Amino acid sequence: MKKTSGYAQIYATLLPHLANCDIAESAARLGLEFYDGAARVNFLGREYRITHDGAFPADGPADRPADPADEPDSINNRSILLYYILSQGAGQPDYIFFQLARLTGMIAGYGQKPHSNGLTTERLVREVSGKVDLLSGALTQLGGVEQTPLPGSRSWLLHPLPKIPVKIVYYEADDEFPADIDILFDSTAPRFMAFECLAVMGGCLVSAASEIAFRA
Repeated sequence: MKKTSGYAQIYATLLPHLANCDIAESAARLGLEFYDGAARVNFLGREYRITHDGAFPADGPADRPADPADEPDSINNRSILLYYILSQGAGQPDYIFFQLARLTGMIAGYGQKPHSNGLTTERLVREVSGKVDLLSGALTQLGGVEQTPLPGSRSWLLHPLPKIPVKIVYYEADDEFPADIDILFDSTAPRFMAFECLAVMGGCLVSAASEIAFRA
């Protein structure tokens, strides 16, 4: 018997809560399309359906359960969508962006890079070193729009989910710090997702960008 992964277990714990969820109401409040009994969303380059049975890729089986063999990114994406549809959050983003730690009241440790947010971006930084246009192309493919650059950096605005805009900032290396990538969340994001889920979404965004930029 296959061992159920932690990712699949998280997804499974969310499923029972869908029974009491008004999918149509949640979709309207959260900015998702709704038709044929399902909320619809493009999340990180893939179309999904969200029903009382779960979140499913639109190009796959309509009722496939989470499988222990699912890739972490795949099952994490589906879990994020369940968290989102179950959210009681309301309102509009204000497009004021902060590091995730700042949104939770955490304080960066002494000696930490001023734009470090604790999310796993180190691998992507190494991959895009000297190839930032590849990162730009990947983020554009994910719906990102490049912003007016500040000295020593480039940034892109994305809407992974309608109420949770995210800003990706690439910092060029300087005399004090190496190159780095920061993920900034809208100040209203905690209305819609808990810290842990936002962190997972940031990691999935990094993985999706890396896959697009460097896939064969």
